[in-house]
Amino acid sequence: MKNTETILYKLIAAGFGKCDDIALPSSVDWKRLWMMASQQGVSAICLDGIQLIDKEYGCLASMPKQLKIQWIASVVRQEQAYNAQWDAAKGLAELYDSYGVDIFVMKGFSLSRLYPRPEHRPCTDMDCYLKDKYDDDGNRIAKENGLTVDCSYYKHSKILLRGLTVENHQYLLPVKGSGKAKRFEQELRTWIDDGSNEYIGDSRLKASSPFFDAVYVLAHAQEHFLNEGVILRHICDWAMVLKTYANKVDWDEWKHVCKEYGMLSFGYAMSRLANKVCGVTVPFDCPKDDEADRRLLDDTLYRKVCNNGKRSKMQVRIDLVKNMFRNSWKYRMFSDTNFLMFCGRRVWGYLFDKDLD
Repeated sequence: MKNTETILYKLIAAGFGKCDDIALPSSVDWKRLWMMASQQGVSAICLDGIQLIDKEYGCLASMPKQLKIQWIASVVRQEQAYNAQWDAAKGLAELYDSYGVDIFVMKGFSLSRLYPRPEHRPCTDMDCYLKDKYDDDGNRIAKENGLTVDCSYYKHSKILLRGLTVENHQYLLPVKGSGKAKRFEQELRTWIDDGSNEYIGDSRLKASSPFFDAVYVLAHAQEHFLNEGVILRHICDWAMVLKTYANKVDWDEWKHVCKEYGMLSFGYAMSRLANKVCGVTVPFDCPKDDEADRRLLDDTLYRKVCNNGKRSKMQVRIDLVKNMFRNSWKYRMFSDTNFLMFCGRRVWGYLFDKDLD
């Protein structure tokens, strides 16, 4: 098990361009390695690493031929899906641009541009923010142009476009029931556009600012971790933020914000794991905490994941609550609140915080 973990980290680091200490052991459980890489959302990055290592050591010779074909085929499908999503996203951006509406891209689609090969960062949807034009322009323009728009969730609408689901955010965070989250929301809105935002590639999609990414990517990962869990892809995302923005972010200010909003211990642990798993250099002093790293990494690799496809929506919600109770230790170790306070705020918010609906 540990041998497979070590090899997985070597492949990820090699996929991100780390060329030292990348030799693989003589015995590799390729099937288990493939399964773990796929489950963790890093199979394409690992294939990049395998191909780099193969040039030096010929490691592909020991991989079963059928598995090699399966691995390469899955990455090709991912590339094709990404390119189709990118074309659809560009089309939506051009539509909004024709109405004078700027579209800022966040999370996966935006982060993919930080990767050595953007198409090797899997994306399931596209998250965007239109600033103060969420409904009057954003949803209206989509509807008037024949797109399906679902506005049933207060935080964001869903726009369906040629196989791509676009989450058009009214709120960047789940803010119901929490005054602190609402304050954080207002700060994030001021950070997303720092006046130097560039268009991504040849599109009219605007990238969010480096400081926004450094805060928001971590906040989003923490929310995932506390409520369900993260996978290695989240650690890779954070590693690319650290690597790309090493000299573009005021990391002392970042620490101040993380401390204020209960993310600092999680941010430190994610940064240490970005170094351990992806081989990136952390651009700030990061206190050592082996126990926190072990708990976060074990949960990432080995937590039980339920198959939502075989259960009703109600059963999914019940299992999620059970999982949150089982993992209440996460709130004690990686946030500034406890699980019961968190649940209380969420329940109060959905029952009484109706102004956001």
